[in-house]
Amino acid sequence: MESVHLRESAFGYFKQLVRAGLDGIDSARNERDGRVFTPPLQTVVWTPTAIVATIGMLSAHLLGKRKSVSRVALGGLAGSVLGFGAALAWASRDFIGPAARTAVRRVDAVRDAHWLESHPIDYA
Repeated sequence: MESVHLRESAFGYFKQLVRAGLDGIDSARNERDGRVFTPPLQTVVWTPTAIVATIGMLSAHLLGKRKSVSRVALGGLAGSVLGFGAALAWASRDFIGPAARTAVRRVDAVRDAHWLESHPIDYA
């Protein structure tokens, strides 16, 4: 019975940590008027995605011993995912730093409050 209470307590604490992190990210987004990506996303993402997908297809075609269409398609898919992720990270670089700092501050506040609950300070 005590283990069920401990599990519920740990789950509640985990929920508080996640909520604090998401609130930090949300407050950073509200400070930037809801804009996460500095330039419009459509203009930033497609060029790097196409370039890295082409590189992925060419490398799969040139480096593969068996020159199959599926290997080239997988190389293109892997390249496009890599290019898309890199373009998203680059477009949101001005938002990620403040959002991470705010989220870490809020999570640290929840952790400190939890520690003080389990380790009360008696000055008497």
